Amino acid sequence: MARTIPTLILFYALMIPAFCQEPEVVGGAPSADFVRRANQWMMSTDVAKRKAAYLSWLQLGPEALPAYQKALETAKKHHSKQIDEIARGRSTIANPYAAHHEVARQLDDERVRMMELIKTDWKKDGDKIRMLREEMEGLEKLWEKVNKLTAADTSKFDAVMDGAVNGLAEVSRELERFDAEAETLEIEDEDLRGFLLRQNIEGEYLLKQRERMDLARAEIEQHQTVEKHNAELGRWASATMKDFVTLLNRERVISGLPAFKLEEKLSDACLGHSNDMARMGFFAHESPVPGKKTPWDRARLAGFDGSGAGENIFMGSTSHSAAYHAWFGSDGHRFIMFGGGNTVGVGVAGSHWTMMTGNHRGS
Repeated sequence: MARTIPTLILFYALMIPAFCQEPEVVGGAPSADFVRRANQWMMSTDVAKRKAAYLSWLQLGPEALPAYQKALETAKKHHSKQIDEIARGRSTIANPYAAHHEVARQLDDERVRMMELIKTDWKKDGDKIRMLREEMEGLEKLWEKVNKLTAADTSKFDAVMDGAVNGLAEVSRELERFDAEAETLEIEDEDLRGFLLRQNIEGEYLLKQRERMDLARAEIEQHQTVEKHNAELGRWASATMKDFVTLLNRERVISGLPAFKLEEKLSDACLGHSNDMARMGFFAHESPVPGKKTPWDRARLAGFDGSGAGENIFMGSTSHSAAYHAWFGSDGHRFIMFGGGNTVGVGVAGSHWTMMTGNHRGS
């Protein structure tokens, strides 16, 4: 790395003669041709040209410094304007973050509204539950639209914006020569670009747009990671169990909640309870089996390492969809499916179903 810097300085220095065809200094001041060419290079998207321009100005000596400062201020305004134009999508490429942000804000608002509906006790009113399903379908369409926009390739836009921000950062560093109290003096190079963006109104809004897309990408990644984990579980996890959790997780993620990991020990507790209900002919959360009275007794007995959040039971169908929608249409059961926790257990014995949510210490 020690040999790289001199090499670059030599490269930039070799570019300097390309500035002008006449003397660089006339009567102690930079020639008009030099100023014109140097300013063009300082505003260039070519890093090498910008660096060569800075070095060229500095080689003129102390008499040229006032003119250099003026040129830097002009370049600063140029790069700031470029950031504005790029962020607004008025440059060579549209701003993919802006398109995403607009729809993502709608999704955020709808999620808040939808969660209020999900958490409302509708007293199992059929009309209200149908309304709730229709609302969920509408939210799903909006979520899919956001996901499509999240998948946009932002690399070209980022490269164009980075070029403008880098130009502004370089000029800001050069201007520090003329201001001993410049606010950028105390800012490390790795933090300067973000600082300069925040100082620009459009740049600050762009950062918010990027943060929202980063959040959407993280949400998708979490969902995919959990689904991959669930899909690759051992033989203890049946296809029916996985199908149920896939459906549950999809609607949780659509609603802005994290996906559940399917957990073996909690599922063992659920399967045991479903088997007991089917074998002994009862249907209740409280079991007559010694040592398995409450859901939490059953979870501890199965060796679940964590705390329980809630339990749902269902009977009457072997279909994962039937079980899910029965619970969705029953207020207390729906609250559990859309509640907290990081893990879920599912146990199916014929047409008897048990599911438990909880917080697993290893998840």
